[in-house]
Amino acid sequence: MVVLDGKLYAVGGFNNGFLSSAERYDPALDVWEEVAPMATPRMNHAVAVLDGTLYAVGGFNRSGVISSVERYDPAAGAWEAVAPLAEGRDGLGMAVLDGKLYAVGGQDALYNACLTGK
Repeated sequence: MVVLDGKLYAVGGFNNGFLSSAERYDPALDVWEEVAPMATPRMNHAVAVLDGTLYAVGGFNRSGVISSVERYDPAAGAWEAVAPLAEGRDGLGMAVLDGKLYAVGGQDALYNACLTGK
């Protein structure tokens, strides 16, 4: 979850399947509403806000650990793919510093393969 323009966004996750959905909570109205879904379902991803847009980064889905990054523009009400991570990560953290996004930690595909034996 992340706050953008005073609203809380819940993005992706897992509920009997990997989710690409995104919802926005407006505390002034005490209302949740759906916004456009991401192109890629994901869980255990990171989210961050930079320059008025929301980023969903990496994570895990039925394809395994993913490197894709999507950006949501609330003014346009749409997601777009942007440059992927150099290496897929699951369970990572995100930080914004000096106008840049930083992906921190997480687990790669090799780590997950060791855990699952696949």
